[in-house]
Amino acid sequence: MNIKSLKRIVCISILVLMILFWDVSLTYAETSSQLQQQQRNIDKEIEKTNSEIAGVKGQMTDTLNQINKLNSEISTYENEIDDLETRINSLNNDIEVKTTNIQEQEQKYAIQKDLLDKRLVALYETGSTSYLDMLLSADGLAEFISKYYTIEQLAEADEELLAKIESTRKQIEDERASLQNAKNEVENSKTAVVGKKNSLSSSVNQKQSLVSNLSAEEAALQEQLEEFEEDKRRIQKELAALAAQSSVKTVVAPSAAGYISPLDGKTKSNITTGYYGYAGHTGVDFAIAGGTPVRAVKAGKVVTSTALRRPNGSYRSYGEYVVIDHNDGTMTLYAHMQSGSRTVQPGDKVSQGQTIGKVGSTGNSTGNHLHFEVRIGGKPTNPGPYLP
Repeated sequence: MNIKSLKRIVCISILVLMILFWDVSLTYAETSSQLQQQQRNIDKEIEKTNSEIAGVKGQMTDTLNQINKLNSEISTYENEIDDLETRINSLNNDIEVKTTNIQEQEQKYAIQKDLLDKRLVALYETGSTSYLDMLLSADGLAEFISKYYTIEQLAEADEELLAKIESTRKQIEDERASLQNAKNEVENSKTAVVGKKNSLSSSVNQKQSLVSNLSAEEAALQEQLEEFEEDKRRIQKELAALAAQSSVKTVVAPSAAGYISPLDGKTKSNITTGYYGYAGHTGVDFAIAGGTPVRAVKAGKVVTSTALRRPNGSYRSYGEYVVIDHNDGTMTLYAHMQSGSRTVQPGDKVSQGQTIGKVGSTGNSTGNHLHFEVRIGGKPTNPGPYLP
């Protein structure tokens, strides 16, 4: 029995059970309120079923589960390598800046030191004449006052010059220490990259060994999983680049985000599939009837509104999806929407609660549901704390 046949049997069995449950419930129902409650119970069963069979997870064999686990490890290693390489580039830029700063401070120090040396030479050439001798040699009160202010200015200038020299010397020492720390971190990061690449290579080899033994159906399903991982990495890089260009550098706390639910009447208690992190389920799912309006959880600017398709035109991965930048350090992603239902385009400003599309089942999905994500710096984070 192939996977598709097994899936059809499971779905038919569920429907038969629901019909039987409905018939039995009708026999004992005495009031309209009871009927309504029974309908709500059935709706919950439908939601639960959709959540369990959504996407490719319900179709995966043990071998595919092992491959998917390795895919998760590979994704983790690739992201860690990307993060380390980004950190190395940032540190190298810091090293260039620090090196330039040290050179500038050393030039400033040389000028200050030269001034001090000249001042000391001048004092030496005047012999043992003191500031008091200068004052006592004044011819009259006017000259005395003039010499007094001259001496005061010289003393202040000497004190200020000495303070500047000490400050510059301290800055040079601090910059050199910071520069050395940055260089050490670069070397440590490079070593870590080598380790991650070795682990990545090991996971890739294990995966290839398993992939070579897949059946035709499993191979087709594996291709979908590969597409999804590839799309997730590409989307993450695109959103990270947008986040890097943003003038907003602090991220709003979940409790202060002010999000509403993406679906009217639904809360986080209605989530049917939870968040498992980047290497797993990168958002949360709400199983609900197709065609239900999808709302912007907060005002913002649409940065992505597109459909992911294969060369043959069929949907893949997120299918029809939208990403909104809320200008508070967070972005939200809405996926698997109904074909042709997106009502916004990149660059559009949206208000909180505005309809941006409709619930569907495009991409890696076998049941109507909304896949919702919160992203910070392009990377997914648990949406739960942000939702009402």
